Amino acid sequence: MDKIYDFSDKVALVTGGTSGIGKEIAKQLLLNGCLVFINFGPNDSQMFKAKEELKQISNNFKFIKADISNEEEVYMMMNTIKDKFGKLDYLVNNAGTNIDGFIEDLDISDFKKVINVNLIGKVICTKYAIPLLRKSENSSIVNIASRLGTRPCIEASAYCSAEAAIINFTETSALELSKYNIRVNCVSPSLTKTPLALSGWTEQEIEDHKNSNPLKRLGETIDIANAVLFLLSDRASYINGENINVNGGSLLI
Repeated sequence: MDKIYDFSDKVALVTGGTSGIGKEIAKQLLLNGCLVFINFGPNDSQMFKAKEELKQISNNFKFIKADISNEEEVYMMMNTIKDKFGKLDYLVNNAGTNIDGFIEDLDISDFKKVINVNLIGKVICTKYAIPLLRKSENSSIVNIASRLGTRPCIEASAYCSAEAAIINFTETSALELSKYNIRVNCVSPSLTKTPLALSGWTEQEIEDHKNSNPLKRLGETIDIANAVLFLLSDRASYINGENINVNGGSLLI
């Protein structure tokens, strides 16, 4: 496969990179020559499965375990990257979770868990990545949010709140980090075919959602990865503080 981008001297960190969108982003970065640190949480078996898959593409990756909502663990993760390579060119804040529930029935600890991972985790990773990103001439951050950060739905107040906050945090970060020539952008997918996204959906619900989309399909992980790689690359060198919706036009209806 011909490389679309030349990431041969680049170092990236992808959080939540052992499944779904994160794994596809890591895969595409590897295919384009990047050295990729792949962050994962408590699921070791998922990590080993992803490792076997990615080894078919390249050995230019390293898994790094850390709870991104834990400041000390993120600090140690960034120190590991610093000790091995001294810099970071790209940060992809992808890791996320969701716990559904109507507000009146919601356990507040569940609400906090979603906020801690989907929002606070991205803030912590951004904060401690800045010294490493500053060592790169053209560094870039891409946050993964959701269309639900723009158009919320019921039974997902924590998730919708976190995703809306990430879109705003992206804009704030872009303003603050431009002085270091660090660009910050966001990608907001619609419903994408991943195990986490489709868990709890019936076949009929999935079919109805697909048919309601102007393009009559769900998102594929490669759709999201393509947008992320473009935003990371120098081809997007004048794009900063933007939220790119990758949703087949679902926000138009």
